[in-house]
Order: sequence, then C-alpha cells, then structure tokens
Amino acid sequence: MSQLVALPPSVRDRSNRRPARTRLDAFPRDPIAKWILRGLLAVPFLLVAWAASYSPLDGTLITPNHALLEHIARIDWNRADVTWIGEIFPPLSTLLAAAIPGGQFGLAVAGALIAGVFLQKILEIMVQRQFHISTTVILMLALAANPLFAYTATQNFAAFLGLAFFGLGIADIVRFVAWGNTQSGFRAGLYLMLAVLSDLSGFLYVLTAASAAPFLRLGRGNRPGARGANVLVIVFPTIAAIGAIVGLNWIFVGTPLGTVGARILTGTPERFATVLQVLATPTGWLLFASVASAWVIALIVRRPGSILVSSLVFFAILGAYTIGLLPAGSAGNTFLLMTLMAIALVPTRRAMSAVVAMDVVAVLQIAIAWATAFNRDIVLQWMDTLTPVLNAFGH
Repeated sequence: MSQLVALPPSVRDRSNRRPARTRLDAFPRDPIAKWILRGLLAVPFLLVAWAASYSPLDGTLITPNHALLEHIARIDWNRADVTWIGEIFPPLSTLLAAAIPGGQFGLAVAGALIAGVFLQKILEIMVQRQFHISTTVILMLALAANPLFAYTATQNFAAFLGLAFFGLGIADIVRFVAWGNTQSGFRAGLYLMLAVLSDLSGFLYVLTAASAAPFLRLGRGNRPGARGANVLVIVFPTIAAIGAIVGLNWIFVGTPLGTVGARILTGTPERFATVLQVLATPTGWLLFASVASAWVIALIVRRPGSILVSSLVFFAILGAYTIGLLPAGSAGNTFLLMTLMAIALVPTRRAMSAVVAMDVVAVLQIAIAWATAFNRDIVLQWMDTLTPVLNAFGH
C-alpha cells in the first residue's frame, strides 16, 4: 500500500494563498468589507445631515436642495408629454428627489450614503493605480475632509449625484484608455450619460471627460484613430440620450432646448457680469489657485498636455455658470472637479521626489478647499446653521 507523502508547510500554504492583486481588483476585494468601508466613509456626512435637521435654523437657508424641492412641488405629475419632460429635466435627480421621503433631511441622508460609495470608488482607483500611500491619504483628505464636499453632498443632491457619476466614469475611463479594458469603456459612457441626466452641469462633465481622454497613455499602442474612437465610445450614450430629447423638443415644441433652454438661459447677461466681477476678487483668486495646482501637478508628472485640459475645464465651468447650468447656491464645483481630474490623470510615479512634490501640492489643495469654504457666503451660512447643534452636543 502506498503511503501518503506529507508536504512541507510552504507547499501546503501555497494552495491556500489568495491570488496576487491585479489592477482591476476591487478594493477591498471582500464584498462585506467593501460595504463596511462605504458605511464608515458615509458616517461623517450622515452626522452632518443629522445636525442640520436638528438645527433651529433649519429651513431658513435657501440651498439647492430647497430649490429642487420647490421645483418638484410645481410639477404636474399627471402629465407625460414632451413639455413635461422638459419640466422634470434633469429627470434622474428630479424623479429620485420626488421619491425620497423626508424632504431636505431625506435628500441630505441620500447624499451622505452616495458619498460613502463615491469615496470608496475613488479610493479604489488610487489603490488600483498604486498611488503612494501618502499621496492617497492626502488626496482623500483634500477631496472629502472639507466643508465644500460636505455641503455639496448634503445640500446639493442633483449636483452631487452628477459629480458621483462623473467620478465613477472618469475612473472607468482610465481603465478603458490606459489599461485597454473594453467593459470599462462602456460603463464610463453610461456613467457620463447618467451624470447629464442627474444634473445640468453634467454637460460640463462630459466635456471634461472628452477633453481628458486623449491625454491618457494608450494601453493598446498608439494606433491610428484609437484616441478618437475612445472618445466616441465615451460620449456616444450621452449624445444619443440628449439627441433624442432635442429631437422630440424640436418636433413637438418647435425649439431644440424646449422649456429647459428658457429656464436655464434666463439671466445670462447678469451672470456674465457677475463672473467678470468675481474674477477680480479673492473668490476668483481661489478659483485660479485650484487650476494652478492642476498645472503644477501636470508639470511634476511630466504631462504638460494636462495643463490644456485643466484650463479648458476651468473656462467650461465659468461658461456653465454664465448660461445657467450651475444652480444658485452651488459651491466648490471647480475645486471638486479639479481634484477628481488630478486623481484620474496623474500617472503612477515611483520616484520619491515626484511623490513628495505631489504630496506638497495636495496639502496646498486642502488649504485651498478650506479657504474657499470660508470665502463663500452660502457655505458660511450653512455652517452657521450647524453651530447651535454642535455647541449643544459639546455641552
């Protein structure tokens, strides 16, 4: 009778080891651990939503969520014609906000939960791209540990939903263009379409993604027409969805933009004059500071083409505000968008000198975020509504 041969411990353990992490693996790989992480990341914003709901000043501040709920209250839900579609546009955030119970508190809780998922996915892309741990920590703090992010997450549901879809989309664009993962390309296109259907400024996000994609390193070699094909895959779902809406408006209403155009273009001359005034104030200087940080990072990682991208994004944001794509009461859109662009476009650099330089710029981003928050009246007023609750909790 043959005897069983005992294998040495090193051979036995080898069969029980988990496969080595690849750049497409989720982070964390365990689904339970992933949802626990999402919940933990959402906790600070849930606390902010709770504090705002118990504030004696709750309801006195006209935030984008307040304006969204007022708009929903004026919609006739017994219709389903083309004009009605224009009234509910952007449809995804409008329909979700109408279905979420609890008014402003319900929207704040929903935004906080979305923030948990959003931040986990942003952390995941940095782990997949093997960012240095110091850069990962500082960029996460720069993105989320400031009043601008908390205000947008809990008080501007439509904009934050669109921003979250953009963050997911830009992460998949990196996988698609730089890593050659075709499935990620289709997902990126759908995410960007959902961003447009969530927030009017989603058009800006699609423009941003289309501008950034050609500057990513191609994972399948620089074949003729590859960059243009990548951009087409990314923007096609958005073009199809918006093209259908524009066509219906043109046929049945007589104008391509329908009631949406009239709604957003009203007051454009006044907003243009406001932009010119703001650019000469500390608010404008802080906007420039966010762009300048993106320029510096582009030079550090030797991607000068990214300077053109960040500049186009900056002017697109100003244009979006001027024509009414950014709602009144928004804050931090430029900063959050620039930070997400940095996370998506910065290539992995192993040279410690580049890591240190990027970390220094990322730390400056934290300072810019807080300075911007204390320079925006709407954010200061919102923080004032939290003060009574925080003081009572402290005592």
